Amino acid sequence: MEDDTSATVAVVRAVAEAEGASPGDLSLLSDVIDPEALDELFEDDRPGRSGVFFSFDYCGYAVTVTDDAVTLDPR
Repeated sequence: MEDDTSATVAVVRAVAEAEGASPGDLSLLSDVIDPEALDELFEDDRPGRSGVFFSFDYCGYAVTVTDDAVTLDPR
């Protein structure tokens, strides 16, 4: 994930790219998870955080977010 990109933006971009669609064509991420909570989980200034990852289903993919990347596995 780029340093200046929020986790939610990175997820939507990754899924849109995988689908060959624009981000606006996807269903709302907020229908699946709380975007603010996801962004807070991966904020750079969270003390004591190490090896955090979060997985959820979105637009037909199992999405896993880590500090370094967003990975997609088709469902």
